[in-house]
Amino acid sequence: MLAQQAISVLSGIINDESLINDAQILPASFTRKRKITLDNLLSYLIFRNHNVLSEDLVSYFGTMGDFDIPTRQAVIKRMSILNYDVWYSIMDRFRNEIYNELPLVNIKDYVIVAVDGSFLDLPSHIALNHCFGGHRTSKIKIEDIKKPQAKVSMIYDVLNRVILDFSVSHYRTSEIPLLFEHLKRLKEFFGNRKIILLADRYYGSAELFRYCEMHHIKYIIRAKKNFFKHYIEEFKEEKDFYISIKFDKAWIKRIRNDEIRKSMVDNPKMDIRVIRGTYTYIEKNKKKEREVTVETQYFTNLNDEFDISNIVDLYHHERWNVETAYDVLKNNLDIEQYNTHNPIGIINETMGKVIFYNIEQIIFIESKKRIKQNNECRYKYIPNNKHIINLLHHNNFVVNFKKGSADVIVNKIVVAGSKEKIPIRKGRHYKRWNKFLKSIPRTRHRIDGRRNPLVAKGKTGFVTTNH
Repeated sequence: MLAQQAISVLSGIINDESLINDAQILPASFTRKRKITLDNLLSYLIFRNHNVLSEDLVSYFGTMGDFDIPTRQAVIKRMSILNYDVWYSIMDRFRNEIYNELPLVNIKDYVIVAVDGSFLDLPSHIALNHCFGGHRTSKIKIEDIKKPQAKVSMIYDVLNRVILDFSVSHYRTSEIPLLFEHLKRLKEFFGNRKIILLADRYYGSAELFRYCEMHHIKYIIRAKKNFFKHYIEEFKEEKDFYISIKFDKAWIKRIRNDEIRKSMVDNPKMDIRVIRGTYTYIEKNKKKEREVTVETQYFTNLNDEFDISNIVDLYHHERWNVETAYDVLKNNLDIEQYNTHNPIGIINETMGKVIFYNIEQIIFIESKKRIKQNNECRYKYIPNNKHIINLLHHNNFVVNFKKGSADVIVNKIVVAGSKEKIPIRKGRHYKRWNKFLKSIPRTRHRIDGRRNPLVAKGKTGFVTTNH
């Protein structure tokens, strides 16, 4: 399926009246003919890109040729009665009707997916404090939380740059339960596909390893230093070895999933392959660069088809794309820009941006294929994400997407995206956390448009922090 066809199919999904059943919280919602119909509301949430709600309304409805613009109150009310389960229906149809038909890239017939979580800053409001929570100590009441935050998580195809599943939940929700929710929704979709799941050290658990074993999912999980410590101590000098875990009754009792617990009762043993390796990157700090080598350890159930270097490269080179996806969502799509304090509206505005991300990445991949690489050049080139995003927010594309006739303009955007390109500088790493600063940044964004990180007071100045 070409990008033009994929966008056309997605337009048909968004405009399909069968979504009404999934979109209803109140029985009669979206059944009468109003200015803000379900398809208009969904398209508005996908393509909104201004900092002010009134600008978004004028831009979207004006683009549709309707200058009787709905009021801000009307739009916020419609967002608050839109059942966010409709986005899961859209994502499900996207996977089955579009993703399955794309010319997918894989490695040794494996689809490489990564899971990762992050936090989104929300508007300050008491309702969001109660619904989503935020960073606080035992002495701080929920009402006194200064900055409510939501925990988000995604399953991401790192080679084809597509979000397969996305969720928004309470700030304190753990990564592993969110991962199991993703796997439950994707169970039928994964089916007989050969899957390799990449995850960082927060996801390592015997429960997850057994689940993957039961459902024929391969995994590469970065290991915590103290995880299975007593089993690993015996292999001090070895780089590639197996450990055999035996689950006792106390361990099995702590397992929450009934299916996994029963499997452990029936078979209390599990073999895990442990890999020790190193990876090197160039850390750039202001004008200085230095080479950093890190020793790492991984848990996997891949066989000898993948050696140590394959596993290290898969984790550190391919998994990084899920981090890049969050960077695009937060900095290029400004996913944390909200127009409501209603928790349901917050989720709906967030999910709209996720669908837009997938639209943009379909165009990105098509544009990338049309870039002719010059072997004599020092760097390889990829399309400029920000340029494609700006083109997709153009009025002509929005109108044609809504009418289901975007084929011609999609091809023009693909061509334009292939011309506006940027170099890939592999192995370069910009230090983000624990970076020393003499003073607090005065602006929210850096000169390149990225946000300045949060800072905490240190002994002799300030250091950057991720919370």
